[in-house]
Amino acid sequence: MNKETAFQAWAEGFGIPAYAENAVPEDEEEPYLTYYRPTALFGDGEPAATLSLWYRTTSEAKPNAKAREIGKALAPGGKQVVCDEGVMWLKRGTPFSQAMDAGDNAVKRIYINVSVEFITNY
Repeated sequence: MNKETAFQAWAEGFGIPAYAENAVPEDEEEPYLTYYRPTALFGDGEPAATLSLWYRTTSEAKPNAKAREIGKALAPGGKQVVCDEGVMWLKRGTPFSQAMDAGDNAVKRIYINVSVEFITNY
């Protein structure tokens, strides 16, 4: 898998649909996850990826539980995601998660920071 496909597969591993932030189907219903995935090469530092959890609920319980699940998957030493080009090492960013205004009181959004170290050839 290339970097893009490998990251997508990792994001889909949390039991809710996952989409690039600009590719959510118009008819999609919450809950789902959106992401921004950077690309870089070995030695380019650790660019930030971001995830957003979207839940239609009046309670913070389910989105907070999903954020904890993702946090546990990245702790304590991160998660290495293998791709054709090498490995992407995903780690908890700082701050790891925070509630964001979704523009609708019935929708809860949690914004998650993930640092990505690319140990890749290209």
